[in-house]
Amino acid sequence: MKLKLNENDELELKYSFRSGIYFETTSGHNLDLQNLSANDLMILFYCVFVASLQKAKRPIIDMIDFMDIVDLNGGDKCIYDFGQWYIEQVKIQWGLEEDPDDKEQIDVKSKQSFSSKKKTV
Repeated sequence: MKLKLNENDELELKYSFRSGIYFETTSGHNLDLQNLSANDLMILFYCVFVASLQKAKRPIIDMIDFMDIVDLNGGDKCIYDFGQWYIEQVKIQWGLEEDPDDKEQIDVKSKQSFSSKKKTV
């Protein structure tokens, strides 16, 4: 998921273990996706954002400026999109769903496998 930081800059969010640790430290409790409050969702979003900034070796932005970025990216819709993105990332990490970035590699392997079986028949 990409977030527009300003008119000329954007950041690709990255799922990471680090963001989960930040969430627990900031909120004072474990992440429970089945009982996620609106406040927890915003804290999680911010923690993923900060971890993604760190991974990209960029300066950290405080929560107030982050809220401006959320507004710049559509406000409520951005928060909803983040929630959906995060759930998909969790599924991918736990092997419950394929990574869309790996889809092309899977398709190539399937074609190669099919081609080799075709020749032996």
